[in-house]
Amino acid sequence: MICRFCQQDVDDPCHDTPEMRARAESHIKRCERALMSQTGMGAGSGAAGRE
Repeated sequence: MICRFCQQDVDDPCHDTPEMRARAESHIKRCERALMSQTGMGAGSGAAGRE
C-alpha cells in the first residue's frame, strides 16, 4: 500500500496525522540510537532532528 502521508510503499500505512507524527518521532529516535551505538557518540551530539 502507498502511505498517504509519505507516499512510500509500506505494509502498514499511517491512518491519521497523530499516528504519522508518533511513528516519525519513533523513527528518528531509533536512528539516533543506532548512530550513537555505531559511532560511540553521546547525547548532545547535534544529530537530533536530522533525517
